[in-house]
Amino acid sequence: MHTFAKKQIQIICERPILKRVQRHLTEAGVKGFTVFPALSGSGSEGEWDREGMVGDAGQMVMVLVVLDPEDLDRVLADIFDVVSPQMGVITISNVEVVRPDRF
Repeated sequence: MHTFAKKQIQIICERPILKRVQRHLTEAGVKGFTVFPALSGSGSEGEWDREGMVGDAGQMVMVLVVLDPEDLDRVLADIFDVVSPQMGVITISNVEVVRPDRF
C-alpha cells in the first residue's frame, strides 16, 4: 500500500486554553484535529492526576494534528505562542498516512 509523509503535532496543554488552541489551529488552516483527555502523568512539576478534580483548572488534554510538512513551521509558531506561557508540551513526529487528502 502506498503511504504519504506527513507531520504530526502533539500538544499536551491545560484544558482552560483548549478553545484558544483549537481556534488558532482552525485559523491556521488545519483541516482537522482530535482532542483526548490526559488522565495522569509525570513531568518537570512532578506527578499529576485528574482524578477528583472539579472544573477545568489543572486538567490536561492532548491535541493531535496531522498536516503537510510545509505547513509545520507556520502552524507551530502560532501554537507555541498560545501554549508557551502555560503548562504544556509540544512534540513533532514524522508519520505516514494512507489517505493524504484528509490532512
